[in-house]
Amino acid sequence: MDRRTLLAITLSFLLLIVFQTVSDLYLSPQQATDQQVQATDQQAKVTDQQAKEANPQPKESKPIDKAIQEQAGVDAAKPPQAHATTLQEATTDPREQRFEFDNGVIAGQISNLGATLAQARFLKNFDQLPPEGKPIEFLSPSGNHLFFEESGFLGEVGIDLPNRKTIWTRVGSGKVGPSTPLTLVWENGKGLKFEKTFTFQSNAYLITTVDRVFNTSDKPVVLFHFAHFARIEPKPAEHQAMAPVDYEGPMGYLDGTRVQHVYADLKKQDQRVNAQEGWVGFNDKYFLAAIVPEANSGTKKYYFDFDEPTHRVGLVAGKQELQPGGKLEKSTRLFVGPKEIRNLEALGLTLERSLDYGWFHFLAVPLVKILLFFNDFLHNYGVAIILLTVIIKILFFPLATKSYRSMNAMKKLAPKMEEIKKLYAHDKAMMQQETMRMYQENKVNPLGGCLPIVVQIPVFFALYKVLFLSVEMRQAPLFLWIHDLSVMDPYYVLPVLMGISMFIQTKMNPAPADPVQAKVMLFLPVVFTFMFLSFPAGLVLYWLVNNVLSISQQGYIMKMEK
Repeated sequence: MDRRTLLAITLSFLLLIVFQTVSDLYLSPQQATDQQVQATDQQAKVTDQQAKEANPQPKESKPIDKAIQEQAGVDAAKPPQAHATTLQEATTDPREQRFEFDNGVIAGQISNLGATLAQARFLKNFDQLPPEGKPIEFLSPSGNHLFFEESGFLGEVGIDLPNRKTIWTRVGSGKVGPSTPLTLVWENGKGLKFEKTFTFQSNAYLITTVDRVFNTSDKPVVLFHFAHFARIEPKPAEHQAMAPVDYEGPMGYLDGTRVQHVYADLKKQDQRVNAQEGWVGFNDKYFLAAIVPEANSGTKKYYFDFDEPTHRVGLVAGKQELQPGGKLEKSTRLFVGPKEIRNLEALGLTLERSLDYGWFHFLAVPLVKILLFFNDFLHNYGVAIILLTVIIKILFFPLATKSYRSMNAMKKLAPKMEEIKKLYAHDKAMMQQETMRMYQENKVNPLGGCLPIVVQIPVFFALYKVLFLSVEMRQAPLFLWIHDLSVMDPYYVLPVLMGISMFIQTKMNPAPADPVQAKVMLFLPVVFTFMFLSFPAGLVLYWLVNNVLSISQQGYIMKMEK
């Protein structure tokens, strides 16, 4: 590519990194439509006032109360108290039991203390490469990595309901897994019996929880079903390259709108959204924990809040009146797993909207699927990247050929250009006029080397985001010393080779007349080399292969043009 194109791509590349970083930190998407926000705020003012007049709540009363008050205009039972923050605190009750489960891809624990999904480990995703690597613990019951799920029923004041300190009793026995669901029960001694069942599918990241309550009393009761994840804000990974990443934090996809609330904002202000369909949860770079309520179950209030020390993301369903002798049952699906696009799309729950490849998302998704298709046959994502690069190069071959021919024509005209500059050194207008006449006589378009490349830039940036954000690339090997395409080359071989290839390209292009500009162009490969040292090996591999193919194509065209 010529110097103008290289400079354009360099500036675009750096601007994209800065823009993505700033937007991820400060410019989260619109959290909900203006009408939703206005309606929710107005409803909150009215119902909060009603609740205060009926039965004032202590200051530490937290958002689930408010969500229910806003939903029905009544005062509700307190939400579960803050979960223990250390393992010692979590096991202070000697009656607590943790039931192990394993479905082939997830293993973990369910606690009878509060009937919570207390732990989940990914059996096919490791914290580092084998043999040292251990399964990633995504949900954790204690410490600074506290992250768990709970669900159940809340109601009006005076109803004895289970909470996080409640000890549930298991029904049945045996190892919990796809063939053996786990059912826990608890009775309040006043005519209400509660059941909670966890059901697992074999080799799937979807867990189904069913909350039931039976009313054996002689009075009706009003209940509200809730479900949420609670999590201490994770610390950002150390030694992470400065690069655009997908949004990480509390989020959802509600009634066709992606909703995001950064951790810091929720410490200042709780957020609530009314919606009928969708899901909410916590989104990480590679993994997702999401709550998906029953379909067609009416309007629900989704909440994003901070209940120190945890952030909570969940939902409260509408008011349900349970008559004597009746049963109330609510089913919730939990997705806890890696954001593998094929799996997310196959579930049909819009969970694939947790993936956001930025402006060129519409190009990135097909590129991911092509890489997956190639890997199905090649069983090596590195080779799949090389093959994809070749195909992209073939598709853009006519445009690139036009670009290289234009550059070669410019190179041949360089001596004449120097003569014109010397002749009209003191007359810029005449210099421009003679230069344009020279271009017209030789049928050369000075922009011909840039425009075809500009068309390719969206494809490059789409692939750039794919290689950074796709969990499929995580810990995927190439060969020899490259054991993980999602991290930097440990020996810097690929970045150095990439820098050399860029230098060769620069030397093949017409030399700038301005000596300062010529030095800048020769220095750019060095800048790119250092910039790419910490980039994922998969991305550097793409750039290197693309450069090698460009050099071959340009050399062939130069030979044919002689």
